[in-house]
Amino acid sequence: MPTDRLKLLVLGAIGVLAAIVAALGVVFVTMRQPAKPAGNVVTIEVSDRACTPGTVSVAAGTPDFRIKNTGNRAIEWEILDGVMVLAERENIAPGFSVELMPRLDPGTYQMTCGLLSNPHGTLTVVAADGSTTARPAAPRAVDLVAPTAAYRVYAIQSAEALNTAVAALAATVKANDLAGARAHAAEALAAVDHIAPVLPLFGPEAEANGPTDLATLDKRLAGSTSTDGLADSVEAAMKSAATLATAAHTTTAAPRDIIAGAAIVVTDLANRLGDSADTSARIAGVRKVVELFRPLALRADKTLSAKLDGDLFAVASALKQSPSGPPPQLADLAADLIDLQSALGLTTR
Repeated sequence: MPTDRLKLLVLGAIGVLAAIVAALGVVFVTMRQPAKPAGNVVTIEVSDRACTPGTVSVAAGTPDFRIKNTGNRAIEWEILDGVMVLAERENIAPGFSVELMPRLDPGTYQMTCGLLSNPHGTLTVVAADGSTTARPAAPRAVDLVAPTAAYRVYAIQSAEALNTAVAALAATVKANDLAGARAHAAEALAAVDHIAPVLPLFGPEAEANGPTDLATLDKRLAGSTSTDGLADSVEAAMKSAATLATAAHTTTAAPRDIIAGAAIVVTDLANRLGDSADTSARIAGVRKVVELFRPLALRADKTLSAKLDGDLFAVASALKQSPSGPPPQLADLAADLIDLQSALGLTTR
């Protein structure tokens, strides 16, 4: 169960994000209210069967759409980029019109036209030079706030899981429950591995002593027939867990450090023969990084984002099939993470 301290920190992080979003919303709404030049509104009529016109071309930026329902039932209208909804208006009543001004990059998109069974329309967004190829754009600083805050919450949760596992480990050692102690030691090590990308930011004591003390205790448990004589190792592990937890609660990793740390973790795994459980736990931590930054990666470089997902899947599959050695796909995954830093404009931040 999450501690009261974790709950307060999570709520605090959410509160900070809410304040940022609210402030940005005021600026955003203010900036998105330009005077509408006469004749620049693109009118699209949506009947029960189709959009009219079914093919539309607009300039990149914030084109002004007026969607009129000429059918006999409430409809919705969406702009789709593959399966992603870029803009939409729902429940447009018969005879009514709505307007929207979405921000659109150059490219070719689809329009839903009322019922899902209706044929889609085509929307072409053209750049000033006449091209329809979207230029990769590095995210703004504000775009990085949400994934960075979410990763901090993840690190805190992992630290809480570490403390919980070590406390249970101490109890099982005291009760001479060897099997239980081994299980809780493995849980503690997995919690540390999940935040391996940011361990160097927690200071030399947290980075070196934490995993070292836990790994030493884990090895002693594996070679023991009872928990006798392990009290000193348990005490050291508990101190290390407390150090790591404090660091996780007080450290906010920068986006560049999070992604660069993930690349270093994968490179290290590719160059050494590690325990399969250790490798899997570290890859799980790397996957969390990819998941949190995926929305920005998709916008900056769809091809790279797809490659990241594919290489992550390949590594996970290889670990299941042959857990005895580092999968060769790890090298590809490490290269992807380095490329992700560049795609997100984080190489010089």
